[in-house]
Amino acid sequence: MNLQRAAGRPRDASIDERVLAVTRELLLDVGWDELSVRLVATRAGVGRASLGRRWNSKAELVLHAILGETPDLAPFSGTDLYGWVEWLVRGSHELFARPDVRAAVPGLLVALRENAQLRSTLWATFSGPAIDLYVAHVDAQTEAQRRRAELDARALLAMAAGAALFTATVADEADAEALRARIAQLLTAAVG
Repeated sequence: MNLQRAAGRPRDASIDERVLAVTRELLLDVGWDELSVRLVATRAGVGRASLGRRWNSKAELVLHAILGETPDLAPFSGTDLYGWVEWLVRGSHELFARPDVRAAVPGLLVALRENAQLRSTLWATFSGPAIDLYVAHVDAQTEAQRRRAELDARALLAMAAGAALFTATVADEADAEALRARIAQLLTAAVG
């Protein structure tokens, strides 16, 4: 998430990979509350300062570990508007069903509420490209149509992700797949 990279010697990508893997493991082993940047650095065998240069906070490190640095748009490739909605719903459910994400969510929700800049960066980085794809599918011709399509895309993202979060944390797991399918049907009908 740290979009401001310093000039100088290139970063060692193996450190990033090791740190992010350790972060995901620690989320499962100790949970959000016991996870610390210092613990990640120790377990990954890197200096605390090295992590501080890469990630500004525990929340930023965890977000990068569970989401990656940029969104994976490959599942949207070659889809139409309905495929966009289907993948949005399925991808959201897959994300929130992951054990490392489930372990991170309570702490991340608090961290995001308290850090408007991190929240804004997360929203722009991960929703922006998907919104652009949606707008391209809608083929908005005027500025007003584009604004409406962007609003529709943001609303669909909020509904899909919110439904996935609710399904993963509150709803009966036995209903999860049926709920996911029905949510996709309802959202697809809404954009039709």
